[in-house]
Amino acid sequence: MTLFRHPLMIVILASALLAGCDDTERAPVASGIHPELAAHTAHFEKTVYPVGQRVHSAVGWNLANTIMIEGDDGIVIVDVGESALQSEKVMAEFRKITDKPVKAIVYTHFHPDHINGTQAFVSPEQVKSGEVEIIAHDTLLENVVLQGATNGPILALRSGYSFGLALVAERPEQMEGMNAGIGPVPDVDFDKDPGSTFIPPTLTFDKRMEKTIAGVRMEFIHVPSEAPDEVAIWLPDEKILLSGEAIQGPTLPNVHTLRGTRFRDPVIWVKSLDRLRALKAEAMVPSHGQPVEGQENVEEVLRMTRDGIAWIHDQTVRYMNKGYTPDELVELVAFPPHLEEYAPYLREYYGTVKHAVRQIYNGYLGWFDGDPVNLDPTPRKLAAERTVQLMGGRKPVLDAVRQALADGEYQWAAELATHLVRIDHADTEARDLKADALTQLGLASMNINWRNWYLTSAMELQGELNVQELAVGMKKPFMSVTMMQNFPPAVWLNGMALHLDGEAALDTELTMGFTFTDIDVRHAIEIRNGIAQVYEVVPDDLELNAEMVMEKAFLDRVLAGETGLLKGIATGDVSLEGSKLDVVSFLSVLDPEDIGEQGLTVR
Repeated sequence: MTLFRHPLMIVILASALLAGCDDTERAPVASGIHPELAAHTAHFEKTVYPVGQRVHSAVGWNLANTIMIEGDDGIVIVDVGESALQSEKVMAEFRKITDKPVKAIVYTHFHPDHINGTQAFVSPEQVKSGEVEIIAHDTLLENVVLQGATNGPILALRSGYSFGLALVAERPEQMEGMNAGIGPVPDVDFDKDPGSTFIPPTLTFDKRMEKTIAGVRMEFIHVPSEAPDEVAIWLPDEKILLSGEAIQGPTLPNVHTLRGTRFRDPVIWVKSLDRLRALKAEAMVPSHGQPVEGQENVEEVLRMTRDGIAWIHDQTVRYMNKGYTPDELVELVAFPPHLEEYAPYLREYYGTVKHAVRQIYNGYLGWFDGDPVNLDPTPRKLAAERTVQLMGGRKPVLDAVRQALADGEYQWAAELATHLVRIDHADTEARDLKADALTQLGLASMNINWRNWYLTSAMELQGELNVQELAVGMKKPFMSVTMMQNFPPAVWLNGMALHLDGEAALDTELTMGFTFTDIDVRHAIEIRNGIAQVYEVVPDDLELNAEMVMEKAFLDRVLAGETGLLKGIATGDVSLEGSKLDVVSFLSVLDPEDIGEQGLTVR
């Protein structure tokens, strides 16, 4: 048995040539991709890999694999990709293998690349009728809501930076031959792609569930790791493990993701991996990358991955308990050779030791590093002005930036230029110099997240990134109309509360009721001196200024941008009990904008 089904000697060779090379030093390059990162792209060539007699893993179409389990009289689809357009191509590949009907969909966890392409495989009517069931962990839906309806706008924009999607459109030469660390670079067409076609699960479980589908015995196991709702699937008769993203793919896992996430507890992750090791699987099919075959190979990948995560955690905590700060920890905690050189699973294509160390510190102790000078620091612009003044003014700083660039000290050049950009966001010369430094850092980086942030931020500095356009486009994977229409009305109401302009509502005291007649649901929201309180169950003694009565179908039209509450009152789709002026006052204190023109780099 081989470890990989696809020969990747070029990756192994690149790893050997670069062994011991500290990627953070980033030798100067003029263009292109770090050679080992370029070789890594071979992992994600479009291929459907058969594993045993029943399992087929489609690698290379979406960021995440879609896996088909073929049963006696039907198929089970595990993870549906981030794009329905791409997933339709995957389904066409599966149809070359079998024409059996879909019996079930399984979401291994809530991230967009695992839940968005549902309707490429099944229709809402098939799910509603019970013809197809959708299986997930108990907490998946609440995580989807958090991801989309709560912090979706900023998470979506930051994901655009992380995956380099603006680079694909505007600077394709920088993305030629690239990968996304755990899969191919997402193929996203903001104009044509409908966005998420997510359908909520119809069957959920907590710790473990056994179920036979289409004649195939399956065990669904909760393995919190990369996501808190992570699910693995064990096929006991075939001895095949579908590991979800407990094994994140052929890379060092993202113990923290730069786009933003809640604390990923490494201790829990390690325990989940040990739980999977105990199964003694003869083959493993991860949610990213190629299958692994042979019991010894599966054990090795699981063991080495858990050991890598454990090393980062344990050594960070050891030094943390000695009083070291995050900036000091990232210089102290590093892999020993046997972990650093374990290709590809512990190479820093997607995760890095350094940003994992910072998240572990923050997860245990929070943002404060113990130095009280950081409790209430001088505002950044003022600090930059005073620093530049001490350095002799703008010209000497520009000269120092140019010298640092000439010397190949790109990080130092970027830090120096940042002072000038903070003083004057319109300082084109300083912005261009910082962009030059970030470009050099990005092109030399082996880590796709660091690379894409460097290069996208350089675009922003040079005025070539339309931040609002990227933000609007990236909303589709995180909070498409279809997704929002599948949520209960309470999610919409809580979303309105998050859009309250607190300052504008300081003198507002107003309570609005919302009744949805076709689903027999009634909620309310109270605006009280800049605070919004949502009542998912309306107390009997709550006094309403006004109440709007409508069908859920009308709310769906509002979410689609086809109409609005005031228009609904005018057309009779909304029955109003109370004053229309109160409705106008209520709507006037909501902030309609999520992301302004500002980017994430110029601060």
